[in-house]
Amino acid sequence: MKKIIGKFFNYRNDPTFYDFSKIAVEISERDNIRSMHIGSKTVQSSMSLKNHNRLVLNYTKVIVLCLIFNPAPSKVLFLGLGGGSLQKFFFKYCGKTFLRTLEINPQVIQVARSFFYLPDSERSEIISDDGVDYLSNKKGTYDIIISDAFDDEGLPDAFREEQYYELCHSRLTKKGIFIINLWGSDPKSKTYIKKIKKIFNNQVLFAAADNPGNLIVFAFRAPPKELRGDQLKERVKYLEGLTDTALMLFYNRLIESASSINGHRLNF
Repeated sequence: MKKIIGKFFNYRNDPTFYDFSKIAVEISERDNIRSMHIGSKTVQSSMSLKNHNRLVLNYTKVIVLCLIFNPAPSKVLFLGLGGGSLQKFFFKYCGKTFLRTLEINPQVIQVARSFFYLPDSERSEIISDDGVDYLSNKKGTYDIIISDAFDDEGLPDAFREEQYYELCHSRLTKKGIFIINLWGSDPKSKTYIKKIKKIFNNQVLFAAADNPGNLIVFAFRAPPKELRGDQLKERVKYLEGLTDTALMLFYNRLIESASSINGHRLNF
């Protein structure tokens, strides 16, 4: 049985930020799983109370497959925090990686810190700011950019536009990967993928996490260094063993989305 353990509102009076005063951040628990809901009943993030670092939601399992293409990223940027499942995963399994998270809703940050056991470290920085504004005004590049931001109505308008994908492309290192979480049930998701393909020269893979749930898009600034299917599968198996997480199903979905990247045949 689902149990509500907290409901929180933001009371920050700052005209430079979106008005979150009417949007509740709700925490629920069921079967030893704690979940975050932002402005609706939709689960934004979940955590196992028995293992705080275990990935619970399938879409997060797709996203961490980026580590088969870059096992040791130097800097990772997250746009959107939720309960910090991905941040905790990267913090644990990428011991030398610097993590920066941009979260526009300050109440989400407070709740995540209080209820979801975020790591307290200089290696994991959380900034309360608008992600698009931050990327537009701050220099610096990242090996991986993970766009996982939703408001109470779904994907924010700014995250649907070519300008956003161009901005993220410009903030990647030469071999960088841009990842975005879309709604599979959104009929416009195919349009967003077309825009991303245009910006990233068709170097794009995607996979459904659930049906008809999340759709995760991987966009590569340059072709991955490793394109051999046998080697990539070995990396998936290694990552599965390291994290005790089943990933091969999502890997297979990912590679089925394209037969080639920028003329490089994928030998799966």
